[in-house]
Amino acid sequence: MTQHKIVKIPDWVTPESEEYLNQIGKDGWELVHLYNQHAYMKAREAGTLTSGSLNTTVDAFGRNRTSEPFTLGDYKHIYGREESDTFINKLSGNGSITNNRDLSSVTLSALASGSSAIHQSRMYHHYMPGKSQFILSSFVFGAAVSGSTKRTGYFDDYNGIFLEQDATGSLQFVIRSATNGTGSIIEQRVKQENWNVQTALSGDFVLDVTKSQLFYIDFQWLAVGRVRCGFIQKGIGVICHVFDHTNITDVAYMQNPNLPIRCEIVNSVVASSSMEQICSTVMSEGGYSEAGRAFAVSSDNFRALSSGSTLPVLAIRLKNNVNGLPNRSFVRVQDASIFTDQQTIRYSLRKLPSGSALTTASAWTSVDELSMVEYNTSATALSDGLSILTGFVGANSLNPTQANPQSISATGVTNKQNFIAQNYDSTDSEIYVVVAKNMTATSTNVGGSIRWSEIY
Repeated sequence: MTQHKIVKIPDWVTPESEEYLNQIGKDGWELVHLYNQHAYMKAREAGTLTSGSLNTTVDAFGRNRTSEPFTLGDYKHIYGREESDTFINKLSGNGSITNNRDLSSVTLSALASGSSAIHQSRMYHHYMPGKSQFILSSFVFGAAVSGSTKRTGYFDDYNGIFLEQDATGSLQFVIRSATNGTGSIIEQRVKQENWNVQTALSGDFVLDVTKSQLFYIDFQWLAVGRVRCGFIQKGIGVICHVFDHTNITDVAYMQNPNLPIRCEIVNSVVASSSMEQICSTVMSEGGYSEAGRAFAVSSDNFRALSSGSTLPVLAIRLKNNVNGLPNRSFVRVQDASIFTDQQTIRYSLRKLPSGSALTTASAWTSVDELSMVEYNTSATALSDGLSILTGFVGANSLNPTQANPQSISATGVTNKQNFIAQNYDSTDSEIYVVVAKNMTATSTNVGGSIRWSEIY
């Protein structure tokens, strides 16, 4: 049954001003007629104020947006410095990325044919089936440059949802998928003039990407759900296009919903081109619980720690691939422990940026076939890295031959630093390592353990 409503309108609106009330996709309603400064409106097929695909007061699953969303990742550029533990930059040719302190943005630039610049979050954000995933990304594409393609959104090389200004200057929404395998990528592309809700070419909202814009995405996954793309204008979500997949396709519309925030510029000709990426966030709506798989490892044997020396006791990292696919899970440490049998030591839990920061005497070992992680107990030296937790462990003064375990609690360390992920190509994981330093003039024996969650 068609729903109707009556809306009081400003005195200046006349029957000749129907565009004011009848914008394409405005809240899912269209004008029937005007009478005595009241608009009589009926619901479009696509939705009403309380349900449907055009109503941004509900999330991608039709639930009212009445509770606070859970932030999975937020990305700002407010100090004009590169945060290598948060972002991955990948440059080709003379592509460049510049941090702009005063503009709170990064500038991606390309000049020559074949040059590119990619700015991508390290985090691949966890999608929970049954929850609406909500992404916002602010940017300035600038004027179109022939032969230069600019993109912003939630995507990587294989999967994702993004807005593109292509090499001809055309704007389009794109869904990318590796459902044919990572060697054969499928893309759904819809140009601006074919957006099925609001083309933003005329009326109240004319999209101008030479000015700052706030790109809006929300989606269902479960491999077959709905995707909505649009923009935030004057504080209101304007849906421009809806991709529907249920009862339409016979395969998943996107192979993996766990994806990074990303922007990029790619030149196919010699041209001076640039774009600004300002701020982004990824949120889970309708609740979130980071329900990862729990695993743990410990030292195989005590290791000797001589006077004043430092030793990487135990380390874990992500496998490069799982079942032939890039490993895009991430790991959070839940707790770790260190023990010493004779002397006082200082411990730390450190996060290393790559495999080159750790010297190992033997190969890495898979935790088990279900785990996304491998471990090493033979490391002899380390460099670089960030200390996440640190403290001291004293020897057991009552019985110096007895091991004295001391927990390193990671409870509450849920900040942007407490995770490890793979690099851009999934060939060089970050590393967690438990480190011991002997604070005395006498050698001691040490060991350790790590417990973590794998989220994917």
